[in-house]
Amino acid sequence: MRMRADVSALANAAHELLRQGDAVGAERVLSPVFDQTTAEASVMHLMGLIKKAQNKLGDAEKHLRGAISFALSEGSYYNDLGVVLQAKGEYSEAARVFRAAIALLADASAVRVNLTRCLVAASQLKEAEAEARAYIDDTPGAESWTLLHQVHRAQERHQEALHAAEQALRHAPKMRSLRINVAASLDRLGRIKEALPIYGDLVREAVESPDLALAFARAMYVEGDKQDAEAVLEQAIGLWPDAANLHAPLARMRALRGEKDATAFIEREIAKRPNDLGLRLLCADVLHRAHNDAKALVILDEALRLAPDQSSLLTARGIVLDELNRLDDAIGAYERALRAQPHAASTQRNLVSTLLRAGRPQEALSIARALRQQAPDDQLLIASVATALRMLGDQAYNRFNDYGRYVRAYDIPAPRGFFTTANFNASLAEVLRTQHRVNAHPLDQSLTNGTQTGRSLLSSQEPNLQAFFKAVEDAVRDYVASLPLGLDDPVGRRKSDRQIISSAWSVRLTQGGFQPNHVHDQGWLSSAYYVAVNPTKGAGGRLKFGEPHQPTPGCAADHFVEPRVGMLVLFPSYMWHGTEVFEGQERMSLSFDVVPG
Repeated sequence: MRMRADVSALANAAHELLRQGDAVGAERVLSPVFDQTTAEASVMHLMGLIKKAQNKLGDAEKHLRGAISFALSEGSYYNDLGVVLQAKGEYSEAARVFRAAIALLADASAVRVNLTRCLVAASQLKEAEAEARAYIDDTPGAESWTLLHQVHRAQERHQEALHAAEQALRHAPKMRSLRINVAASLDRLGRIKEALPIYGDLVREAVESPDLALAFARAMYVEGDKQDAEAVLEQAIGLWPDAANLHAPLARMRALRGEKDATAFIEREIAKRPNDLGLRLLCADVLHRAHNDAKALVILDEALRLAPDQSSLLTARGIVLDELNRLDDAIGAYERALRAQPHAASTQRNLVSTLLRAGRPQEALSIARALRQQAPDDQLLIASVATALRMLGDQAYNRFNDYGRYVRAYDIPAPRGFFTTANFNASLAEVLRTQHRVNAHPLDQSLTNGTQTGRSLLSSQEPNLQAFFKAVEDAVRDYVASLPLGLDDPVGRRKSDRQIISSAWSVRLTQGGFQPNHVHDQGWLSSAYYVAVNPTKGAGGRLKFGEPHQPTPGCAADHFVEPRVGMLVLFPSYMWHGTEVFEGQERMSLSFDVVPG
């Protein structure tokens, strides 16, 4: 059936308005005739696109499905429906619809890209890689190789991501985005010397984003050109004065060189834009991280005079007051924040911590248990419940911190190809020392007299690291097998037949170094494997459990493990853990988190 001329003219006008970015105007033009043309696939499709542009995803899905029902072989309609479904988080259905589009379209390149990105968003990375490789086989070029690069990045397979980026660049050697991908891949691999000249050439041509300026400045800083690194960030802030990702590292660089007024640049920007609450919040956060909480409080109080009921400012004020040990005032700030935004989970989590520190465990326990109704596996919330029970003298605490059951040590045998465990650990130690030189960025460190590798070591193809991950598999399986299975067990409730190592990193402490108490929010099981321990006297910086990150009444560390080279310690991620001060030359560990598969 041919569309009436007047309807066609209105549809064309609506389409042009949509193309110009005026979705509201497009709907206004199309609506008067839409009900008369609900059997016209192209009009329904157009209305679906209009609703999608307005982020009315439910309506967009309804209209696009309607369009498909009248045009079952129109592949582009399926693709648009897939995009909407993905935006709604319905990844499985979106992937199915994208595959239908690929079957219907002669040139399905754009749909392959959409399908692959959908699979990445759904964490189906193996399937995403297969689609990206199929795209390369079908249409080798810059776009298909870049898609594979993006998949490898999501997999944290950085060496392969570099190879894919280099292949893409061969097809389009002048394309800036591809050159940036190559430089960023080299950067992630710790090959800063090779990345730096590429960043430099790109910046000399143009600085089109804060991210490029930041990458260039960070690379210069690592290579020792610290003064110019600061200059690059200052110039970039002149172009993007509200870019938080530029202000924070510049302040950090200045603080590391001993500048007492490290946030002066941010404060000058605040003076230019006094109503920019986000900039004030950023300044307070930078000061807090630099342990200058007194000044952070001044910044926040100035901001709250402009916006006295701003929940994020009040929560930040509570955090700073807690750090200053003004616990009652901190609780008051959190309570004001919750009156403004009653269901803010982050504010409630911070309130729980301060209530515990203030000796009010029953209130903390009530809030933490309520939050766990929505996030039962949040490890910090589990830690908060356990701490509250301990303070209340409730024997249920022992179910959470049953050290005899849950903290287990294993001696890891030498992997295949190594004669002794001593030989293996000596080789692994050299590998990790290199990682600490190239992978522990000084701007990202918070340890005292120590470093932590900045990127997950899981993606490394280095043979010693691969051998380590293989060697610990039996210990992880044995640990999981020993867990009781039941919903009433805080660890065993997540027990499964398959486990995945989700992240891995190394910590290296030197004389006077220690790791603050912490939990791993997104973990299930955590670990510490000791690669090198060289104390000069006494204990080698014992691993301690049970002590929260801030002093809390009656909650000193109540379990300790003496580090020993070749020993792997496994324990629940919710247990507070840190280290005693290390006295010696080097204490180096390799750690990983495990989650159910």
